[in-house]
Amino acid sequence: MKRIISAVLIFFVFVGFAFIASSCGGLSGSVTVQEWLEKKGEGKNFTVTVKVVEFINPYYARVEDDTASVLLFGLWEGGEPKAFPEKGVDIGDTIVIKNPVYNVYEGNIEMKEAALVEKK
Repeated sequence: MKRIISAVLIFFVFVGFAFIASSCGGLSGSVTVQEWLEKKGEGKNFTVTVKVVEFINPYYARVEDDTASVLLFGLWEGGEPKAFPEKGVDIGDTIVIKNPVYNVYEGNIEMKEAALVEKK
């Protein structure tokens, strides 16, 4: 009987640690802009679907979803930012980006180093 109780306790401790670890981890899967902001972009393999609402210049845009709005610096490829028109992206387009880095530039929070996954 003691072995069964010990096994059950060990199981629940393990499950508890797994839950805590997963809830404290970084972003994964598909996330909202608000979730990205709250986690400060921390994660390894995630995407964010956003609508391009304004070009500030060819490399800098304001993007949003139903939860929040943020700036996006370029669509990165080969370690370099590419201009939105160069990637075929225009105002009003909905795009899926992968792993944007949280960056503060001149007091503004921006997504940086995001790769374009698809244009919807």
